[in-house]
Amino acid sequence: EIVDVHIGARSCRLISTSARPQTRVATWPVAPPLGSRGASGAMAGAEESGSVDGRCQRFVAWILAQGVEVVVWDMDQTMSEGHCGDGLLKEDVDGYIAKASADFVEAAIALHQTKGLRQAVATGSDPAEYDLPEHSRETHLCGPDLARALLQARCPEVLPSFEIMIGFDGRLHGNRPEDRGKRHHMRLIAEHYGVPFGRMLLIDDAPSNLTNEDGWRGILVSEAVGFRFEDCVEAPPPPPAPD
Repeated sequence: EIVDVHIGARSCRLISTSARPQTRVATWPVAPPLGSRGASGAMAGAEESGSVDGRCQRFVAWILAQGVEVVVWDMDQTMSEGHCGDGLLKEDVDGYIAKASADFVEAAIALHQTKGLRQAVATGSDPAEYDLPEHSRETHLCGPDLARALLQARCPEVLPSFEIMIGFDGRLHGNRPEDRGKRHHMRLIAEHYGVPFGRMLLIDDAPSNLTNEDGWRGILVSEAVGFRFEDCVEAPPPPPAPD
C-alpha cells in the first residue's frame, strides 16, 4: 500500500506493505569509522573541536566521504530513546517525542542542509498495527505517522528531505525470509530515490537489521539512548549474512 500524504507545501510518501523479491547478492561492505583515513579528505574543512557543532560537522563530512547519498534512520531507540511497541496511545506520544535524540535532530537538520543528501525512515513499527485488537488510528500512533509527528515537533524544516518513510514488520505479512531485518525497507527506499545500494546508509540499534545481501552500509546505535555522533567513531560491522 502506497499513500501520498500532503502537509501544506510538503509531501511525504508512506509505504507500509509491498512485496519485492530478493534478487541481488553482494558482500556487506563495512563503513570505515568516523575519523579514519578514508574520510580525511572530506574532513579537512571540518572543525575539530569537541563541541556538538564540531561533532556534527565531522559526521556530515564522514557521510560525504563514504559517497553516501541517502541516510536512512530507524525510529525506536535511534530517532528517539523511546520504544513504541505495537503502537503508542496518543496520550503517550508527547513523552516519546520528548525523548528524541538531540544528536539525531542536529544530524537531520545538517543533512537536510547539505546538497545531494536525502533521508528516509525505516521502522519496524507497521501501520498494520492499527488493525490489531483494541488499536485504531483514533486511539494510537505508530509507524510513519509517529516518525512524522516527531519530525514535525522537533525539526519540521527537514520534512522535505524525508520523501519516503517505511513502516513494515515482516511478522505481520507472512514472515517471508526475504523481508527479514530491514531488507524490505531498504529496497523500497532505493527504488524510490533511484540510487544504488552502495550509496545508502542505515542507522539502526539492532545488529540483525544491518545484515543484508544487497550491499548497503550500516551504523549500529550502541546504546538505548537514541543516536549519538559517537556511534560513528567505532562502527562495528553487523553479523554476516546467512548463506
